[in-house]
This record gives sequence, structure tokens and C-alpha cells, in this order.
Amino acid sequence: MDLHIPFPTAVRQYMDTDETLWARMVSFFISPPIVWGVWAYPVALHFASTPTRGIISASIFTGLICILPLILVAYRVKIGKIGDLHMRESNERYIPLGTAVFCSMIAWFLLNRFGSHPIMPLMAIIGGLQLFLVLVATFFNHVSVHAMAITSVTTATSFVYGFSVSLYLVPMILLVALARLVLNRHTPAQIMAGALIGVLTPIAVIAVSPLFTSF
Repeated sequence: MDLHIPFPTAVRQYMDTDETLWARMVSFFISPPIVWGVWAYPVALHFASTPTRGIISASIFTGLICILPLILVAYRVKIGKIGDLHMRESNERYIPLGTAVFCSMIAWFLLNRFGSHPIMPLMAIIGGLQLFLVLVATFFNHVSVHAMAITSVTTATSFVYGFSVSLYLVPMILLVALARLVLNRHTPAQIMAGALIGVLTPIAVIAVSPLFTSF
């Protein structure tokens, strides 16, 4: 690959020779914390009564559900409890996933107390339930959290902005699935399991929510 970009020599050589770089870049930039964190802000701003309330609501959601669990993972990598940020071994996932579920409950409580639009506490419930399902599934198989996150956001987008808008995210689902396979991080069955959790959980939660009629 010929790059006409002023990258440092070492970086350019690394990019030229590493055939899986694109897959690792996809796995990083379309990772669960980034996907959920970025998605939370436009949704919160769309429904909030003021921009300030929207930003605060999104920050509560992102800080608790996306950033805090990621900090925990980074800390456990530093002390040697986890091999790397990707948590390649199933037993490395138990504490971070359990913590993320607990953080989702706190986010739901704080979002309600703050008076956020009901969509944000609902998203916290969806996130917490998905993480709990992945945690349970992890005791049996290494389910793809990447696939779960991007399909969850795509499904939720169809409720918030309409099905036609969510179609723009479908290529990202396919890209994530291919990247995880190229990196040999998951089997097709593990990716499918994560995708099913990501699709079915928002549908189930929104269907039983009083907000269902507003979508």
C-alpha cells in the first residue's frame, strides 16, 4: 500500500507491512465504548429540553457505561490481571462486564434523578441488560461484544430516527464482523450471538416500555 502521507518512518513501515491494520483500526474505532459514547450525544441532544441538559445526560451515560468500565480494564491490564484491552480470554471479562452492568444501574438512577428525557434511562436499561446477557453468555462462550454494540446502536437508531436512517449503519455491522473474523478474535457463531443480543434486547425493552407508543 502506497501512502503519500507524512507519517513517521516507523509508523509508515508498520502500516505498509501489517495486513490486518485495517481490522484492528475498525475494532478500535467501532468498539463498544466509542460506539455507545458517540451515539449517546446526538440522541440526548435530540430529545433534551435544552442543549445543556442533553450534554449532561449524555455525559452521565457515557461516563458510567463507557468510560468507567474502560478505565477498570486499563487498570487491570496494568496490574497484570488482563492480558490486553481486548480481553481475549473469557475469564478476563467477568469483573469488567459485571462492573459495567452495575454502572448501568447507577446511570439509570442518576438519569432519572437528573430529570433526563425518558429515552436516556431507557438506553441505560438496554445497555445494562445487554451487558448482563453477554456476561452470562461468557461463562459458556466468548460472545462478540463488538457485534452486540454496533447492532444495538443500529436497532436503537431505527426507533429513534427511523428505519431508513439505521440502514446507513448496516455496512458498519458487516465491517465489524469481518474485522473480528480477520483478527481471529471470534467465530461466526460468536459474532452472530453478539448480534442477536444487540438486535433483540432493544426491541424487547422498548416493546414493554411506556415510550413504545412515542416511537
